[in-house]
Amino acid sequence: MLHVAITGTLSMPRKEAAALIDSTSNARFHPDVTYETNYLVAAIFDSGKARKAAKLGVSIITEAEMMGYVQAGSFPENKTAERPAHVNNFPESIWNKKYSTPMPYFIEYEDGSGIVTQKYILVTSEGRASNGNDYIGAYDGEWFKTFRRDRLRKIRAI
Repeated sequence: MLHVAITGTLSMPRKEAAALIDSTSNARFHPDVTYETNYLVAAIFDSGKARKAAKLGVSIITEAEMMGYVQAGSFPENKTAERPAHVNNFPESIWNKKYSTPMPYFIEYEDGSGIVTQKYILVTSEGRASNGNDYIGAYDGEWFKTFRRDRLRKIRAI
């Protein structure tokens, strides 16, 4: 199944364009540009979605091209962007506490650049790394990450 996103204002309402894509072609409308997006229909080429699509290598087409594919009944098959491999840059850690059931926490975390972000995480372990820093190991969405204890500005169990 091909995925098509739209950026900018087309000559028809977005819902109507999405319905055309879904009902008359081999593709499905998707509101965002992701690694699974095959085409971006662009009314403007200087939008955040267009820049992201170009960065990922997504095929960017005009509304006229989209209409041609819809009228033909199919978008040409093409590949989606290749998701880069996740880099493992964790320091060697000895996890002296491991939780069999991940524990939900809300944190405010300051990264190495001084930017503070708020997020919900699932803590699975605590320990000390070979660099001498204390860490918590947790899932932030689908990725396992380590968080330095000295950079936690706030941590609260939920």
